[in-house]
Amino acid sequence: MKRLLAALIALIGALSLSGAAYAQHPNTDPAAQTINFSILSAEDQQSMSSYWQPLIDDLQSQTGLKVKAFYSSNYTTLIQAMAFNQTQVGWFSAQTAVEAIKRANAEVFARTIDDHGRGTYNSVILARKGSGLTLDKLLKCDHTLSFGLGDPTSTSGTLAPKVFLFGPRHIDPNTCFKQVRSASHQNNMLSVSTGLVDAATNNSVGLAYYRSGSPEVKAAVDRTEVIWSSPDLPEASILYRKDLPEGVKAKLRSFFNSYGTAPGAEGDHQREILKKLKYSAFPPADNAYLAPVVQMQNYVAAQTPVSGKAPTMLTRWNSYFDGVKSGRRWETWVFLGLVALVLVALFVPRDASNPVAPTKPQRAIGVLVWGGVLFLLLISFGPVEMWKASLIVTNSANTQRLTQSFLHPDFTLWQDYVAAMWLTIQIALWGTFLAILIAVPLGLLASKNVSPAWIQQPVRRLLDVLRAIPDLVVATLFLVAVGLGPFAGVVAIAINTGGVLAKLFSEAVESIDPQPVEGVKAVGGSRLHEVIWGIFPQVAPLWTSYALYRFESNARSATVLGLIGAGGIGQLLFDSLNAFKYGQTAVIVLVIVVAVSLIDLLSQTLRSRLM
Repeated sequence: MKRLLAALIALIGALSLSGAAYAQHPNTDPAAQTINFSILSAEDQQSMSSYWQPLIDDLQSQTGLKVKAFYSSNYTTLIQAMAFNQTQVGWFSAQTAVEAIKRANAEVFARTIDDHGRGTYNSVILARKGSGLTLDKLLKCDHTLSFGLGDPTSTSGTLAPKVFLFGPRHIDPNTCFKQVRSASHQNNMLSVSTGLVDAATNNSVGLAYYRSGSPEVKAAVDRTEVIWSSPDLPEASILYRKDLPEGVKAKLRSFFNSYGTAPGAEGDHQREILKKLKYSAFPPADNAYLAPVVQMQNYVAAQTPVSGKAPTMLTRWNSYFDGVKSGRRWETWVFLGLVALVLVALFVPRDASNPVAPTKPQRAIGVLVWGGVLFLLLISFGPVEMWKASLIVTNSANTQRLTQSFLHPDFTLWQDYVAAMWLTIQIALWGTFLAILIAVPLGLLASKNVSPAWIQQPVRRLLDVLRAIPDLVVATLFLVAVGLGPFAGVVAIAINTGGVLAKLFSEAVESIDPQPVEGVKAVGGSRLHEVIWGIFPQVAPLWTSYALYRFESNARSATVLGLIGAGGIGQLLFDSLNAFKYGQTAVIVLVIVVAVSLIDLLSQTLRSRLM
């Protein structure tokens, strides 16, 4: 067995190194070069593909390059894809282009001119038409309105409103509104049109796209109105990686800079494609084109209060206990109480049980199971791209930059993170409680030894449906129904976990000893008495163990639900990652790890006492 494991490790290592070597040495022959072209999705991928694919087809035919499109509405994904050389050329919005220059070895070689001959566009704030919401009412900051920002690295969705609207008025959107959500431009527009949020950022280019899109999207944008517009902003730009072969870069520059200028039928064809993109030309440009955006970033940085010196650990602890003594953060007491509870539970002595030695058949089955696991690992090595594992070491520049950022955590807002984590735990707690209320009756109805087949089978299929729908989908549906906030997260967890627990509960019921149930029946007990006195005492410890385990899992699931506006720490984590504030991300991750670990230890202790 040891030799088999050693051979397996050696094989995995060889495959990893060979795959990494292939990834690090792509074909540099311009005639055979494959270019991955990233496109920021202002709309859904299908719509964006219909606009961009004709241009990509022309790019391939005129340059001889093989070009593949990569679409994403996530700005950070686009930047990181170029940083890891997974894309080599990209159409970026202004601030995203600045970040790509900083982080992805990129440079500007063309900019965009819209179909009206303008090289600029505007950030806007949308409100639902007929709502009566004005800019003055929006800026009252009375915590009655919900607001949608764009991606943290979006020029029009986040940067421009901060520079030209909120900053001069010394307003922090996160403290001004009842709820704040970050989403794509199209999601923000749709949220305003349906009343999910009261107002949200967008831009003039996006509005033009929506009005030429599907009837549903056009109808949605027609239900909104602009209540604020920014000064002119630099339009999007096209970048490529600096390390592309010079021959490839020359072909790209020649194609884009001359596109739409050809005479005759060819020029008409190109101009028709540009018209669908809402552009008229891609004139030459360089990094200086983005200087106004850099100035805007500097303005925001100057408005953010920072200390001249990083706080020491002693300063952080003093600040922590000052918060405890002043009562500014009552969540601190809850956090310390949870720590104390776990420590007490860990040090209270308990009885230890000795495991029963496995039999020969059990050992044989174990060998088969683990052999099957190893086989699955081997055949899935290629599909999951495990050969990229060595890039963690060989791609040292990116790894070091990220590691250094995480080694300098920013504790400035740590109490906010604790408060958000506590809300996440509360979402998980209520979601699990409601799930148990769902699971108990459904688990009994889904048990073969309790319910007849005509009841048991339909209930089993219902449980399949509840388990199959992801939490994020359920939460999104309820966000539309009840608006932003933690309640949607509670319902999402309750539905999904209810299906999971009901299945586990039914399996526990099916494995009980039938004699206690028959004893209750023999003394004239009713069906309800059989459940209360014959079934519950046998399954209660196992049911409790399952419920506690799902509570642990739900604490993590609730973190993810925060990404879509369902409350908790997920939104803070999402924003810090997308804004490249890895120092803050490190602290948020630390808070999540500590909280989940404490929950796990407490749950483990309780389960050991119940089994």
